[in-house]
Amino acid sequence: MNVRKYQIILIPVCFIFAIAAYLFFQINNTWKYSDFVYKYAKRHDVDPLLIKAIIKAESDFSPNAVSNKGAVGLMQIMPSTAKQIARYMKIKDFNREMLYNPEINIMVGIYYYKILYTMFNGNKNLVLASYNAGLGNVSQWRKMNPIVEYDSEQMPFDETKKYVRKIGRIYSILKIADKIVNLKF
Repeated sequence: MNVRKYQIILIPVCFIFAIAAYLFFQINNTWKYSDFVYKYAKRHDVDPLLIKAIIKAESDFSPNAVSNKGAVGLMQIMPSTAKQIARYMKIKDFNREMLYNPEINIMVGIYYYKILYTMFNGNKNLVLASYNAGLGNVSQWRKMNPIVEYDSEQMPFDETKKYVRKIGRIYSILKIADKIVNLKF
């Protein structure tokens, strides 16, 4: 028995398996609530895979998630922000508890994302930074250092730098997985 021959075959197979396992654990749960994500992403002309990346990073697709700062639900929306968005969307009798409803949370979160997207002319770094650190903080950063628009490393908060990079990694993985799933044979 030629052990070397088996090693040549086994090493790439193990490598491929490790990559597949890594991808699986990174995208685990991202199929949940896809109907809502695609519905509202299409309505507001937003990339649904980016929204899924945000949800994965924010709550790992847990509709009951609450951050230590009080952000609620899948997209981790602050109740005060959600209340403003609900007024724009003409949602009557909006309350914090509604953010635990996956459809409402995604609907409000995507609408908020679209507002940020429009405000920052589609600059993904600034949109994601604002989603994480707040619109006021990012506006201040831009006044102090205009390069922030193009280089997330120039953001003054490490948490926000890590957040923007994390979303980018998850988004890349979701794009690869989406291509694999949608292959036509």
